[in-house]
Amino acid sequence: MTSLLHRVSDLSEVPSRPGLAARTIVGSEQGFTSLFLSEMLMQPGAAIPIHTHPVEEAFVVSQGELAFHLGEERLVATPDSVVRIPPGVPHAVLNASSQPARAYAAAAWDRRTWFTGATTYLEGQPREPRG
Repeated sequence: MTSLLHRVSDLSEVPSRPGLAARTIVGSEQGFTSLFLSEMLMQPGAAIPIHTHPVEEAFVVSQGELAFHLGEERLVATPDSVVRIPPGVPHAVLNASSQPARAYAAAAWDRRTWFTGATTYLEGQPREPRG
C-alpha cells in the first residue's frame, strides 16, 4: 500500500506568472487523482490570464482581495469569499490591490494534468507547456 500520510509542499514561485507563488495542498503529489486543492499567494499586480476549464472550479479568498473576470461579469472577492467558476466560463484573476492576496483553488481533476489537459488559455502564456 502506498503511504496515506503526506506533507504539504512549500509555496514556490510560478515561473510563468510573475508575483504568483503556489503550492499543492491536496493533489497528485499526495496520491489524489480525482481532485485537488491548491494555495496561491498573489502579490499586487499578479495575474492569471483568461482561460477555461471543462469542470467547475472554486476559489476561496482568505487574505486581501482578488478581481475576477467571469464571462461578462467582473467582481471583487474579499476574505471569506467563495467564487464558483462554472465549467466552460472564461475567467481571469488579478490582484489589483496594493496588498498581497491569498486564495485556495479546488476542482475535481487530476492536478498532474490540470494545466495541460483541463486548461485552455484564451490569452497569455500557458502556465505549463503542453506535452
